Amino acid sequence: MHTGYLRRYASQRGTMFGFFKKKQKDFPSGEEFELLMANACEEVKAKWIYFNESIALKESVPLSKKIDLFAQPIHMFFTNKYPALLLGSTEIFWLTVFTAILESGTHPKEKVNAAIEELRTKYVRK
Repeated sequence: MHTGYLRRYASQRGTMFGFFKKKQKDFPSGEEFELLMANACEEVKAKWIYFNESIALKESVPLSKKIDLFAQPIHMFFTNKYPALLLGSTEIFWLTVFTAILESGTHPKEKVNAAIEELRTKYVRK
């Protein structure tokens, strides 16, 4: 008697009680997005400065490799703290990382741009 009701309810709603239903992820509004980006950039910048000052790598290690090493754990941080910014492609993540590094002033703009270009050729599929 009750099972027929539950089956009908479940078929109308998709999954019973929504337990197994994937939650729809909402994109942030324009203002929310800008605020999230600004906060993420500031946090990534602080982490880059700390990374740059505390991790001793050989001088022969190119900046692109340093950024690549930095980006791996930062991606986990970004995923946990700013998941709404990762709803689209990974471009937002890389844009935030590169902006934070440029704003940190730890390296000349020309070196950072050259490193960005090296990483672009490494990761962008042709």
